[in-house]
Amino acid sequence: MTNRPFDECRDTPLWAAVESTLKELVASSEITVNTAPDYVTGYLCRELQAKKVVVAASLQRRSSSRTDSA
Repeated sequence: MTNRPFDECRDTPLWAAVESTLKELVASSEITVNTAPDYVTGYLCRELQAKKVVVAASLQRRSSSRTDSA
C-alpha cells in the first residue's frame, strides 16, 4: 500500500479541525481552493505542526476509521 501525502496528519483532531474550517470558508465564499482540498488540509496541518503552534493531543490519530461513516 502506498502512503498518501500527509498520511501522518490524517485522522487526527487537527486534520478534522482544519478540514472543517476550510469547508466553512469555501461554503461561505470567503476563500476558494483551487487545488485538492486534502492537499491544502495536509499542508496546513504539517506547517502548524512544524511551527509548533498545536498541542500534541491534536496530532494523535483516532482509533476508529472514518471510512464507514462517510
